[in-house]
Amino acid sequence: MKARLFLPLLFFSVLIVACSKPQTDTAQNNSKQKDTTTVIPISTVPSNAPPLPNTVDKIDTLKVMAYNVLNYGDGCQGSNTTLNGYLKTIINYTQPDLFSCEKMLAFNIGAGTAFNLADTITQKALNAVFPGRYAYAIPTNLSHADKMSVLFYNKQKLTLISTQALVANITDFDLYKLYYNDPNIAITHDTTFLYVVVNHTQSGSSSASRDIQLTAEMKALRSKFMYLPNLINMGDFNTHNSLEPGYQSIISATDTATKMSDPPFYPDNAIHYPADWDSYPNLFSRYLTTSTRLSGTIPNSCGTSGGAKSWYDHIFISPWLVTGKNYMKYVLNSYQTIGNDGNRLGVDENSSTPVINTSIPADVAQALFQFSNKYPITIKLLVKANRNAYSITDPSERN
Repeated sequence: MKARLFLPLLFFSVLIVACSKPQTDTAQNNSKQKDTTTVIPISTVPSNAPPLPNTVDKIDTLKVMAYNVLNYGDGCQGSNTTLNGYLKTIINYTQPDLFSCEKMLAFNIGAGTAFNLADTITQKALNAVFPGRYAYAIPTNLSHADKMSVLFYNKQKLTLISTQALVANITDFDLYKLYYNDPNIAITHDTTFLYVVVNHTQSGSSSASRDIQLTAEMKALRSKFMYLPNLINMGDFNTHNSLEPGYQSIISATDTATKMSDPPFYPDNAIHYPADWDSYPNLFSRYLTTSTRLSGTIPNSCGTSGGAKSWYDHIFISPWLVTGKNYMKYVLNSYQTIGNDGNRLGVDENSSTPVINTSIPADVAQALFQFSNKYPITIKLLVKANRNAYSITDPSERN
């Protein structure tokens, strides 16, 4: 039997923004989507947890980063050793607590297996900078894709509970469940949950394939949760504007409790819908993530060229993270495109024209330019240690 101990939750005021209902093509979705509920259990919360002591609340911050790593592992940009050197510089500067890598070369799944690129990044880059800090969630590859996404996390702050493949369509879209490590977790068995979905959708001028992928993903999430808990949906979405049905499926819902927010639009209110960053990149200059490189051959010919010209990478957050409903809250105006000072439109990330990029140190600028054709994006979450001890099942989950 699973024990449940409850103490009052901290509530913030709720701000609701009305959005249009997404359009979906049910027949096409059913024909192309593979939906699975495979769960890989990692750990459980003991059922015989003792009563909670009177403890002092702790305030902390989690930094979240999403990064398309441009076929890391295929050798096109150089050896893994060379790339790990650049990544160490980037990680030393950004210090993420949650770090998603999209578009890694597919590798053998399982810790310690031969040709495990997640092991390589963890050991040779992340923990080479901060010893013993990072671990990764073993991903799925039910779609047998040639590219994979991996979630790395600060195990000193977070514990992984499970991995679930929500959708397998061209690539896998995995849902990771973690909880924040309260300093008194050995006594309190604190389980302030945080869910993370990592995305890498189909690229191209036509949105048809990625519309199906994202619509299926959001359908699976809304089927799983009665209301979206502390949930992040991040990665490379390849969307060209906010009117694509896939993008709309994320930010729109008939039930406001199951729609997500793109922070620069809401709650930051720095920019507004409708938004077409592909046709009018100048209106979204400091959010552009593609590309760090103007040339198609410098420093290599592996990725897209043209300089900063579109915004494919996003970090969406649930209503609970907007309002701080359950001990985690998005820090207003913390969304950032690392290395993009707003003056990179159509130029190299490390170019001195139109002005020198002083938003980051010169060595970080060089590392970003060399490591990938994409800019990484980050947000911050404020965390107040939870006084609740739930069972392993979050109360918002239907199953």
